[in-house]
Amino acid sequence: MEDEDEDRCNCWTLLDDIYSFGIRKYRPSPGTLAFEDWRRNPFIWLQYVESNKGLQISDYVLRANDTIYWAIPEVQRYVLGKLHCEEVLFTCQYPNLKMPTPLGNHTWRNHAALKKSPALYLKEFHRCLESMLKKMEAEETQIDRLIVNDQLIKINLLDHYKRKTFFDVLLNIISLQDSLQLVSIENLLCLRLEGVRLIQQLACFCAHSLKYLFLWNFVRSNENPILVNYSYITGSGKYIPRPDTTQCFLRSLGELRNLRVLALEYSQIADGTGAALIFLLPVIKRPHFRLQILCTEQHTPGRADPSLGGGGNGIPDYVWRSVAITCPDLFLAMVFHRMRDYDHVLRFLTASVPLREVHLLQGIRLDGQDFDTDSFVRHVAGHYASILVTLSIQQCRNTTFPLRRTLERLPCLVRFHCVGPVEEKDLREMLLLIAYGVCYNLQEVSMLLEVKHETRDHWNRVVSQLNEEYKEIMKLFDIDFSLKVY
Repeated sequence: MEDEDEDRCNCWTLLDDIYSFGIRKYRPSPGTLAFEDWRRNPFIWLQYVESNKGLQISDYVLRANDTIYWAIPEVQRYVLGKLHCEEVLFTCQYPNLKMPTPLGNHTWRNHAALKKSPALYLKEFHRCLESMLKKMEAEETQIDRLIVNDQLIKINLLDHYKRKTFFDVLLNIISLQDSLQLVSIENLLCLRLEGVRLIQQLACFCAHSLKYLFLWNFVRSNENPILVNYSYITGSGKYIPRPDTTQCFLRSLGELRNLRVLALEYSQIADGTGAALIFLLPVIKRPHFRLQILCTEQHTPGRADPSLGGGGNGIPDYVWRSVAITCPDLFLAMVFHRMRDYDHVLRFLTASVPLREVHLLQGIRLDGQDFDTDSFVRHVAGHYASILVTLSIQQCRNTTFPLRRTLERLPCLVRFHCVGPVEEKDLREMLLLIAYGVCYNLQEVSMLLEVKHETRDHWNRVVSQLNEEYKEIMKLFDIDFSLKVY
């Protein structure tokens, strides 16, 4: 009997199953790395990088509290320029400025709606900007961050000579930098050749120190760096040079090996074959690298025409699978900006996308059917529930979506942000679910409720009651909880 019991032991059964499938010659240690792991596989660190749950690495360049480093919202209000030997403060006027007369209010509202500054203001500002840039070039000023504010510097309002002077001086300033770490040229809306020239200058002179690069809307919507706009202006008779800049743009980005954060548009890495994304592998394989992709409806794969120079190509699923295997610690964030149709969103997502953070920004919808937010959440939860860290949904004047089911489908969620209308019963059930400890990784919940004017008093009482009721529970679970009425 004892022999029969030994033959029926579960250990022997499992061992027989292992031998039937073959024994691995070497198996990495499940815990702390052993010396043998490093000797056998020099790239084993790619598989053992601890996840930081999407938290940004603390850096004084990216998160500086010093007053000399103005935040972007503050820069949009005023800027300090140097004209000759004196300093000039250029202010951006507020849109809610109250004038003493009705005629003044009408004139100011027209000015704020058109977003056109007076000619005298633009003349003085352009003089001051040119003088300040040339002084920086002559003094070889060293900076660690370069932020071109689109609210003040509008290159479309410059003539040909001033535009050429601006880019020439800016390129010379970049070439003089020794420790430039952050560059933001978002919403610059320059031409394709101008934008590629800026990236090439950064790759030549600042590749050793550059850590953060933000390129959302840095070129016009029909001036994609990896495409050529073949829509000629009929009847003008003007020759427009259209050289191919794909290799120069991708090669320049590939030289920025020390980047930690790279913000691009989806159309700028989607060439239909995935070669553009594969070309960036030496850059994005860095541990805890953050790749932020902006997806807009005008560049939807399969819908837009690539010959118009904007976008329309996609990235195959097998390319995303190769990127996920090669870069297991890649933190991919995708932002869907003002997508009107749920089917268009699905064209950007494939099953193998290593999606860690997703933002759905819908804006205000004045016409058309409502966006199917529930189907979007179910699709994201069905494919990326095990790796998704942050979910942010911002909608206005849209239908509600189930909050409790969203957290049930995404148990590994770390941060949840919601702006828009909700139902009171669903909100209470979601908070009760959090109190039960179902979402064990949750660290931050931020909700801004959109309510009607008639029910504002009722919602204020409900929000005050819920904040007081779940204050201790959120403190116990160490969750940063914010619930307010929009």
